[in-house]
Amino acid sequence: MDKKGLNFLGRFFLKCSGASFEIINKCPEFERIKYASIGATIFFTALLAFISSFYGLSQIFDSYLLIFPLAVFWSIIIFNLDRYIVQSLRSGDSKYESFIISFPRLILAILVAIIISKPLEVKLFEDEITAYLIQQKIEKTAELELRYKEEMKALNIQKSSYQKTFEDKLQLREKYYKDYMCECNGTCGTGVKGRGIECEERKIKYESYSSELKIEREKTNLEMQRLSLREQEILKRSNSERETLQASFNQGFFDKIRALQEVGNFASYFIMMIFIMVETAPLLTKLSSKKGPYDNLIMQAEFEFETDFLKIKDFNINQREKNQRSLYGINSYRSMKL
Repeated sequence: MDKKGLNFLGRFFLKCSGASFEIINKCPEFERIKYASIGATIFFTALLAFISSFYGLSQIFDSYLLIFPLAVFWSIIIFNLDRYIVQSLRSGDSKYESFIISFPRLILAILVAIIISKPLEVKLFEDEITAYLIQQKIEKTAELELRYKEEMKALNIQKSSYQKTFEDKLQLREKYYKDYMCECNGTCGTGVKGRGIECEERKIKYESYSSELKIEREKTNLEMQRLSLREQEILKRSNSERETLQASFNQGFFDKIRALQEVGNFASYFIMMIFIMVETAPLLTKLSSKKGPYDNLIMQAEFEFETDFLKIKDFNINQREKNQRSLYGINSYRSMKL
């Protein structure tokens, strides 16, 4: 078959575009160049898909024996998808009808471009994303420390309150004891030394308060134990949440994608638009271009195929009808002989 001067690279890109060699070789050179350019765009989009998926998978898996075949598999999917999108689009007479027909393919191409661009955006803005994640980690840790610091402060205030209340009661008991001893020794009060009525009353008051203070001591100890257990629970929960927080900022691939949206770097949108432009370029080229020689030859080949198919179909129907009439005639003849 005459290749009309096409080199290996030109034939390869024509193959990538999904064009038929048998038909495209009947077209002028400008038509072959157009489809070779479309095929080159499809090929390099698949190459970008390979690079993008290779980087994305390397953030998830550690084994290159797994990463490489998965990246190749993904790039083949993108290649065949783009090839199908371009190959299935036919240039029609009405641009509006062509756009309506190609609209689902256009949406699909945009989605593919976004999926391809994200890992590369993450790689390009890796420093900004890392700085953002570190800052978020510091802020979340500070919030966590502040919250538990407030809880621990409240517990310490309660402890101090219980301790101060009990110490005040101890001082009051000490005062009752001094009054009792002072009265009994005759150094204060009535000034009479010995076990008089006043001495006995102050003794009873001191001993009664000492009994109450003993019960109060047990209550205070129980409250202090409860607060200590509460403090241990807070420390345990604080350590658990701190570990969870550390694990949540492990800077995995999906964390970086989430951080990319939070960073809000406007340049990332330009990169995504470039990928969308590259991905939709073959489709938009076919939509914007007039019906060319290749499209006319494709329509002719489809028409000839449909015509031959209908002829064969009609022939088979006629042959079946003849067979049925012949069978009917044989059956009628047998019936007459009988």
